[in-house]
Amino acid sequence: MRLTAYFILVYLVIGVQIGMGDFVRVGSSGARPDLVLLAVIFIAIHAPRDAALLGAFGIGLVKDMTTLSPLGLYAIAYSLVAMFTVSTQELVYRAHPVTHVMLGFAGSLFAGAVVLIHGWIKGPPASFAEVFGSALYTALLAPVILGALNLAKGAFSFRRRQRAF
Repeated sequence: MRLTAYFILVYLVIGVQIGMGDFVRVGSSGARPDLVLLAVIFIAIHAPRDAALLGAFGIGLVKDMTTLSPLGLYAIAYSLVAMFTVSTQELVYRAHPVTHVMLGFAGSLFAGAVVLIHGWIKGPPASFAEVFGSALYTALLAPVILGALNLAKGAFSFRRRQRAF
């Protein structure tokens, strides 16, 4: 994976996520999509395991540094999402919209579960309605965002995993 393309993706996704802010909130719970999570899923579905996990952890650290969350919260959450996504690489068709919707929904629920657990332990508690609404919103945007990122995957020069046998 090319680091230049990775850093540009991280910069753009974090910038768009911050810039959208309150403009894309939906419903009374204030749910909004997690575009950074979709970038994590894109990297995890195409990159080899080690590069995907390191990339997801790096994106999470950058998100932690640009939000008010404790350092490491999103790094751990996105690493768990990347572990789940990498484990499904061999089982799913990477460019199919249904795959994008399901990975977006499941990944958003995993990341939301980490945030909910942290809120219950450390406080302030996060809203379950906001986490679930955000998961639905992220899943609905996943085919569009991941489809657009798939068009640019050549810039990342992902390598296929090679089997030892």
